[in-house]
Amino acid sequence: MDFQFSPEETKLQQDAAAFCLREIAPGTQVLDGCLPEAACALVRENLKALGAEGLLDTGRAGSGPDMVRHYIAGEEIAKACPATFLSARASVFLCAGAIDLFGTEEQKARYLPSLLKGETVGALAYSEDQAGTDLGGIKTRAVKVGDTWLVSGTKNLVVNAPIADVLLVLALCGEGPENGAMGLFIVEKHAEGLSIGKGAETLGLRGLPMAPLVMDGCVTQGLLGDAGGRGFSQAETLLSLGTVGITALCVGIGTACMELATGHARSRTAFGKRIGLFQDVGFKLADMFAYNDLGRMLGLRAAWGMNQGEPEAPVMGASAKLFASEGAMKIVNWGMQIFAGHGYLSGSGIEKLFRDAKFGEICEGTSEMQRSLIAAAELDRWVRA
Repeated sequence: MDFQFSPEETKLQQDAAAFCLREIAPGTQVLDGCLPEAACALVRENLKALGAEGLLDTGRAGSGPDMVRHYIAGEEIAKACPATFLSARASVFLCAGAIDLFGTEEQKARYLPSLLKGETVGALAYSEDQAGTDLGGIKTRAVKVGDTWLVSGTKNLVVNAPIADVLLVLALCGEGPENGAMGLFIVEKHAEGLSIGKGAETLGLRGLPMAPLVMDGCVTQGLLGDAGGRGFSQAETLLSLGTVGITALCVGIGTACMELATGHARSRTAFGKRIGLFQDVGFKLADMFAYNDLGRMLGLRAAWGMNQGEPEAPVMGASAKLFASEGAMKIVNWGMQIFAGHGYLSGSGIEKLFRDAKFGEICEGTSEMQRSLIAAAELDRWVRA
């Protein structure tokens, strides 16, 4: 097994790190304290900058996704600004990725070029009050009137909703059975019957554009792929592949925290010496490094398995997300201990990462759901004949 990046992957990592440090990182604290309108404008600027640099198109290879490159670029963007990463991921991986995987040639030609350049913004709307992890519980429904599908319902947590130019909406098709007759419907921002709710205020990831969608006979541009009944499996495929991106988010946050904590341990003194020389602080830094490195290894292993089409790749992805998300929470907690009271101050940097890290454990399948998926697979795998 070769753990070495190819020359192209090494260059991508180096270029992404340098660009994000120079262009994205300086605005992350500003974004955290922005008013909603200013935050939306700044995120759009960041997406355009990432698109112009070619960093939004890194997860594509031929007719399918390149999950290793997606992870490499994603970790660097997340390290610089977690909110920007999640916005870029919603636009390019979830929305453009779905169009790339499941759309018609006409749909790809219409939407992909501008999404991948950051000139337009995409979103995936699937979560509802009673349907998050349980996609089968959605109530949003689409009915066909003539040649047009009209969608009605509410999606409560939609990343990029306030700035999205094109949205993919998961809805039941007509009056068919719920799980067997879902579709992903393409909705453009000025569609009749579509309204965007008030932006959500969150504990962490402040500045991330997120709001509910309310649709009342919303006019769509049709079904993704022009085929109904496939929306459930399409959404599940995206979210299964998406564990790699959330792993990148968590490792990026953990690495940023480790860098801040290490700098503080080198500069802060107590009892006549740098605090990093105290064993208790040094051990925390060592554990932070180990958790980050193991999370990265699991994320890249899952990404490679997905690229190879390994049957156990979904379990690898669930394991990576589970470990990295819970690891990130440990890391930011240790970082806060190293900073002590100074870390509890607003604007310290470490308190922002402390707030941001929690999202990894609860988004797109909680830690409990990841454990359930892994356990179900392992019960079958380790049965003795």
